[in-house]
Amino acid sequence: MFKPKKKLGQCFLIDKNFVKKAVESAEITKDDIVLEIGLGKGILTEELAKNAKKVYVIEIDKSLEPYANKLKENYNNIEIIWGDALKVNLDELDFNKVVANLPYQISSPITFKLIKKGFDLAVLMYQYEFARRMVAKEGTKDYGRLSVAVQSRADVEIVAKVPPTAFSPRPKVYSAIVKIKPNKNKYHIENEDFFDDFLRTIFQHRNKSVRKALINSSKELNYSKDEMKKILEEFSNTNLEVKNLINEKVFKLSVKDIVNLSNEFYRFLKRDKN
Repeated sequence: MFKPKKKLGQCFLIDKNFVKKAVESAEITKDDIVLEIGLGKGILTEELAKNAKKVYVIEIDKSLEPYANKLKENYNNIEIIWGDALKVNLDELDFNKVVANLPYQISSPITFKLIKKGFDLAVLMYQYEFARRMVAKEGTKDYGRLSVAVQSRADVEIVAKVPPTAFSPRPKVYSAIVKIKPNKNKYHIENEDFFDDFLRTIFQHRNKSVRKALINSSKELNYSKDEMKKILEEFSNTNLEVKNLINEKVFKLSVKDIVNLSNEFYRFLKRDKN
């Protein structure tokens, strides 16, 4: 008998109501090629296979092979990729949708790997607290780097809160089904790498002003504190809006404000170097 492995974060979804909810939220049709991360016992995989053109499943645990073989006997549109989802080259897979009950310990890195790759729509299961941070608005306690990093690139919503009883073994926390729809036209990000560095820098001090955050964590942008003080002195005189934004507390700035400030700062530093 198969025993879930704690170190892999294996909590298998067993409640078919939530399986159907996830698949319905993804609006799967026979034109869709779906990526699933984590096979589990195949309950979600089977539902996807019934509705999609093709299903790719990435699974790290080879001891789940009996479940994979049983599925493949009944469905010819399932392809299992044995490996670590964080290491698999997603560019080699031609999926357009993602539906998965994610292992919680890879929630953040796999989400950004997926967003970087691109897709039409994703419906993913997260720990409820993580999901709340994804959708949080400025000025709230859940608002942080994750909120801005996701919302600046996609429309995101919590579809359903899922109780521990929906899983085996039962986790100690609630989960959430989250719908993510990438939106490249939502905000213009001047430089993706700089933007991510900027977010990491300022959100290390979310309760301080942007100015103080940038100075305190200046090393994240490869500057000394003294260099950053001097740069910010000049940058704050660029225009009144910039001056107001860098003197505001980090967690009070909207996603739009942070994107705009990052873009302005990137252009300013680039101009300064030239």
